[in-house]
Amino acid sequence: MPTRVFSEEEKENLKTQMLEAGFPLLVQYGMTHTSISRITKAAGIAVGTFYNFWKSKEEYMAELIQYHSRKFMPVLIGDEALSGQRKLGREDARKYLHAVVDEKVSIYPHMTLEDEAKVFYGTKAFAPDLEKEGAITAGLLSYLDNVRKDVNLGLIANLCKVLVITAESRDELHASVYQETLDVQIETILNLIFETEEKK
Repeated sequence: MPTRVFSEEEKENLKTQMLEAGFPLLVQYGMTHTSISRITKAAGIAVGTFYNFWKSKEEYMAELIQYHSRKFMPVLIGDEALSGQRKLGREDARKYLHAVVDEKVSIYPHMTLEDEAKVFYGTKAFAPDLEKEGAITAGLLSYLDNVRKDVNLGLIANLCKVLVITAESRDELHASVYQETLDVQIETILNLIFETEEKK
């Protein structure tokens, strides 16, 4: 039987179908039990098609994290800020950071540290890269007003990673103070980003 050759548009559609299927599966089954067959079944395509795009489930998960972040950026930041029509303030940044660890909208609370390690070691997609992460952080901070002139981009990037690690470790933390733990971390990040009232 001849191999089916997909057009570029068909390839993009198939890839999007599989990426769209990923978040609900991750919420329902976790990464360990989100199998390639479950992904392709949810997307309505053959298992073999998966391997035209990714070599492993870890590669897929790495791209799913990035896809999900890009997809929700306009929702979390807003079109006015993205288009430069307005700058966001401290309260907007607080909402954004809470959304990063909100299980209703974010992928991270549905992963574990073990999942993160599999993606990290299986793909090297999230290997620490100060220049790259500093540029991403600077890009995000460009949407904000009253950012400190001495803001340390690497420190902000690291603290955001620690926030994500906290969400991934939720089951290992004290439930009664979990939300307070997130709040303290988020306030620390905000204090390092924004000018204080005295400095304005």
